[in-house]
Amino acid sequence: MRNIVQRILPDIKEEHFDSEFKNLAIDSIDLVSLRVEIENRLGKMIPNRDWLSFKNLNDIFAFCEKENSEKEIKFSEKTTVKTEKNRNYITMPQMCLEALSENWLFKESGDLHWDLLCKGLETSSSELKDDLGNRLYATFVRIRIDGNHNLSDFKENNPYEFDAELSRFGLGMFFSKINFKSLEKNIKMDMMTSFSIRKSTTNKHLTKSQPNIENCKIPQNPEFPDFGNEYRLIKKEEQKTLNHRDYIFNISDNQMFTREYSLNPYYDLNGVGLLYFAAYPVISDFCELQYFHGLGKTDWAENYFTIFRDVMYYANCDANDKIVYVLNSVEDISENRVKIQAMLYRKSDNKMMARIFTVKQKKH
Repeated sequence: MRNIVQRILPDIKEEHFDSEFKNLAIDSIDLVSLRVEIENRLGKMIPNRDWLSFKNLNDIFAFCEKENSEKEIKFSEKTTVKTEKNRNYITMPQMCLEALSENWLFKESGDLHWDLLCKGLETSSSELKDDLGNRLYATFVRIRIDGNHNLSDFKENNPYEFDAELSRFGLGMFFSKINFKSLEKNIKMDMMTSFSIRKSTTNKHLTKSQPNIENCKIPQNPEFPDFGNEYRLIKKEEQKTLNHRDYIFNISDNQMFTREYSLNPYYDLNGVGLLYFAAYPVISDFCELQYFHGLGKTDWAENYFTIFRDVMYYANCDANDKIVYVLNSVEDISENRVKIQAMLYRKSDNKMMARIFTVKQKKH
């Protein structure tokens, strides 16, 4: 078990194994990876009541030596969770500014991911709880969309369909690959989620947990997927660039422009009062628009549309909080494409909520 710790947490020295987790600055994704690796070694699930009781790494080692796990989960090796929705047509609810609505695409794809997850765990969303009885909330960690056309190329009344598949890493991280197709055009989406519980009445203290289940039909990834590992490295500031295809972002905290945003609770919040994952790019676009309006580009929204977006989520906020948008960089990468990097912060405590990497293309 110590070898696992040293591989996943190389900066934690043995003399700190008895230090409390709150004093070690261990990233939450690293803790999820550590738990999965240890459970795989044990061949059993560590109950949440035990995992949440661990104060330090030595507590984990002591638990493992006793192999005091309460139950073993039966994982299906034959069932692949895959679905294809019936063909539909792009109409006004799916559109914005005479283009495919990115907000609708996020919501629909997120709902598909969530539906696959619940089917794979054989439970409804409202019944998802950990073994302490806490209600679990799906927390989006990272979403990337990458199209062979920008959103304005998807036209009204064109047919569309989704296909998707879901996999997992342990019971703490879930990954979907979704393809949105309309005629010869498509948008590929990668999604990564975890589960969280509320530890207080606010949205500022969400703690990762995992479901209390006995059967799981979601196939397991043998290793932590690159999509998740890249998120982890960027969050820890160990990776300084984001590379995808021919898009290269040099990650920056530069402040070219800032804008304060007040939440609209009737639109920005989801059904359980959390800031909706689909609202993050909309908030970013609204504030970005103010920057370009200041440059005299008043037709920015009608002329430039997303062809690539990568949102890395770090935190949520309360309905009465404000969000501070920070524009880090704007760079022309061709005659008709612009690369934009931004961050969202929670005003109340200056907590970073997300990094957002975007490429927009001029309408044809």
